[in-house]
Amino acid sequence: MKLHAVLVRSEYSSNIGAAARALANMGGDRLILIDPQCELDSKARQMAAGAQGPLQNATRYASWDEFFKTEGHGLRIALTRRTGRKRKVYPFDQKAAELATHELAQENVYLIFGPEADGLNAEDLAFTNFSCHLPVEGEFASLNLAQAVLLALYIGRQHFKSSRGQARGGNEEPGETGAPQPFYFPDALIKEWLEAMGFDVSARKASAYLTLRKLFMQNMPTAHELHVLESVLQQNIRKLKQPVP
Repeated sequence: MKLHAVLVRSEYSSNIGAAARALANMGGDRLILIDPQCELDSKARQMAAGAQGPLQNATRYASWDEFFKTEGHGLRIALTRRTGRKRKVYPFDQKAAELATHELAQENVYLIFGPEADGLNAEDLAFTNFSCHLPVEGEFASLNLAQAVLLALYIGRQHFKSSRGQARGGNEEPGETGAPQPFYFPDALIKEWLEAMGFDVSARKASAYLTLRKLFMQNMPTAHELHVLESVLQQNIRKLKQPVP
């Protein structure tokens, strides 16, 4: 299993640098940046201190779509302090213990953090499996981004078994394991299916597409289950588009 920190639309380079340092402190595998709103400048390098490697090797994606087309299967956990009637948020320590043996957690675990000003929005959460909050004992519940990364990685390491260094201890040669298979989700088919039934998939408020995506993701579908869903959608779209006699 590999444990990654994913920063979405981060606004301050200093926080990215400090997050890289937190990743190195806690033995995280990769720092992943989705649509960063700043450059990795001298402030980022200064805050990373001795952890220049994770900062320089950070993986960047322009969008969620690009992220999903490249990253492998795994468990995607959003870290957020906001709760609400439409936002189910679980204690991270409790949810991590519950999911530690799940099939998806044996490959990759992605800990996902939103931008500093307002955190992850509803569209971001539709790309994750669960939303969790970190333990805060004081009256002020908002953590600095890098502090949140440090705490989440520390808790994650208590529950998710790492594969770091295993290849060096076994019989595998470097590069023998190969790249992970990209995660596939039938976004385009879901949108086409909804449009065929008359839904406006561009509507952001009460979006049927986002609701369905969130529903599927929270049930943590396997690759086989997603391919079955794909086949069902394709057949249903064909029937919906057949001319009425």
